[in-house]
Amino acid sequence: MLTRAYISYRISPLLWRDPVRRAEVLAMLATHRDAIDEVAFFTGYSHPPSPLAKLREQADILRDIIPAFKALGLRTGINHLATIGHLNENLEHSLNEPWTRMTDIDGHTAAGCYCPSDPAFRAYVAEVYIKMAETGPDFIWVDDDVRVQGNGPVAKACFCDRCLARFAAETGQYRMRETLHTALNGPELPAQLAVRARWVAHNRGKLADLLTLIRTAVDTVNPTLQLGLMTGEIDYSGNGYDVWATALAGPNGLPVKMRPGGGFYTDDSPCGLIGKAHSIGRQVAPLPATLTEIQSEHENFPYQRLKKSVTIFLAEIAAYLGAGCTGTALNVMGISGDPFDEYIPLFDAVQAHRPFFDATVAACGRSTPEGLWSPNPPDAYAAANAGGDWFTAPGWGTVHNFVQELSEIGLPLAYGPAGARVTLLAGDGMLALSREELLAALAGGVLLDGPALQHLHTLGLGEHTGFAIAGERRVDTQEVLTADALNGRFAGWMRDCRPSFWPVASYMLKPLSGSARPLSTLIDFAGVAYGPVSGVFENTLGGRVATFGYYPWTALQSLAKSSQVRAVCRWLSRDTLSAYLPGFHKAALWARRDATGNPALLVLNASIDAAAPLPLAVLGAPALRVTHMDGSTAPLPQTGTDGAYGLYAIDHLGPWQAALVTG
Repeated sequence: MLTRAYISYRISPLLWRDPVRRAEVLAMLATHRDAIDEVAFFTGYSHPPSPLAKLREQADILRDIIPAFKALGLRTGINHLATIGHLNENLEHSLNEPWTRMTDIDGHTAAGCYCPSDPAFRAYVAEVYIKMAETGPDFIWVDDDVRVQGNGPVAKACFCDRCLARFAAETGQYRMRETLHTALNGPELPAQLAVRARWVAHNRGKLADLLTLIRTAVDTVNPTLQLGLMTGEIDYSGNGYDVWATALAGPNGLPVKMRPGGGFYTDDSPCGLIGKAHSIGRQVAPLPATLTEIQSEHENFPYQRLKKSVTIFLAEIAAYLGAGCTGTALNVMGISGDPFDEYIPLFDAVQAHRPFFDATVAACGRSTPEGLWSPNPPDAYAAANAGGDWFTAPGWGTVHNFVQELSEIGLPLAYGPAGARVTLLAGDGMLALSREELLAALAGGVLLDGPALQHLHTLGLGEHTGFAIAGERRVDTQEVLTADALNGRFAGWMRDCRPSFWPVASYMLKPLSGSARPLSTLIDFAGVAYGPVSGVFENTLGGRVATFGYYPWTALQSLAKSSQVRAVCRWLSRDTLSAYLPGFHKAALWARRDATGNPALLVLNASIDAAAPLPLAVLGAPALRVTHMDGSTAPLPQTGTDGAYGLYAIDHLGPWQAALVTG
């Protein structure tokens, strides 16, 4: 049972190395002791690896200052910023050895990033972690440069001779970059995807080997020292979160700390924190339930205080807890050795709202988020740009960003199959699933877009969808809802997504059965109809399938469309969604359960308008309580029913405020 959120603070060397700044940090932590549980000392503030001599000097200082922080009752450790290297920066003062650098498919290298296969570099890494372990920390974090993508200026790595030789040993072929390049972009789609999947698995294993090396090195000093790993949604690198955690646990199965992260640096576009929360949720989902220290990366680089409001700062913590974390790691000041008074309001706010964060962790624990699921198997990146150039495919989890508007209209998301109530199949991503997995999904509830429908027909599974593609139209299109019961009172309402401004192909549908039900029709600007553009179908597998051929994942935030999408998802799930937000307000919901199986729901007002009230539908109409971020709590009265759902209303939720609803 978790009863408290893990909240940590990462300290820049510009603060901990200077005696005056260090004393100020200690004083700040003493007055905010209720806010912070642990601290971690960064080993650098530029992003390539450091020379060993410099790290030895850092270790000598850390050995002397760690006891002062432990004396405050804080767990105290080290955050090693650059193991492999993040990018080319400060090269003249960084590690510069004649070792293999990260290498792309064309042979270009990144001067600030080293290949983890180089034996000399591996010896250096072992020595670095030994020196850090000798300082007497409670833990050591490995930062998120342990990846083989985004190692600027190299986007996808590593294709050095050693890595090619390793892959050739694994596969029996592909010893040359040119040969491998051809295979990864080959004309035969099944063969292309198979080679890509092998390469993604190769990347995952190579990183696991490096983490095993780190664990082994640390064990020579302290075989009980806890290790942690920061991750991003590094799909090309293999998304091996469970495998990498096992490597850091070592042969003794030690507890491991994980810190999932992603990019959200300013509140210029505040809904970006929702996208990051979903990315974090996908990173957490594969981790074993026994792993309980999961601190979200709270990233505020480049640490300019007015880049984020205190309100958004707190909303991030709440959303990331809702998505599956059990704490947060605050990274709020780091590239200046100046006095840091301007940041104190952030620590004041965390301290004031600490009871809410603790209550959220106590209620949700490591339970599984439930709702709509976009499959993301470890080798899913093999399907990126399927049939095209893999090396121009987007990365860093962007292939799953299509789910965000579904979340913003109040539908809960799942991040793994255990929580899936509806499966979302979008574009090429479904090609990462086996035929058996696709059939299993089609026997449940599935929401498709046009390209996914095309793929299912190519695979011989189209009969289970009820529709086929009748054609495409790319200009001057609008959608008109039919009189189907799922559209309710919105029959005849129109959605105009203006493809001339936001180009997206519209896929016209042909019903394959009399029981296939069109939900909308495509028309042009003169009102000429082109036939169905969305519809639903119940198949012989016992499943329910909906196909959206017109802007399926975006422009969902009108009254008619948001209502229709929620109704369709309820229908697809056969009313097994554990909760959703039925009102017309931009708000997000994470649906979890407490240890006894009762609802544990994190609700976030994702608007600068107050929600007064915010309707909530919960399966089974249980007795509920609501806890607000200020710590106040009260019963949440039921206002009615809608089929299997009890209807409730949170009386007031301010802009970007969260609430916890529990059974």
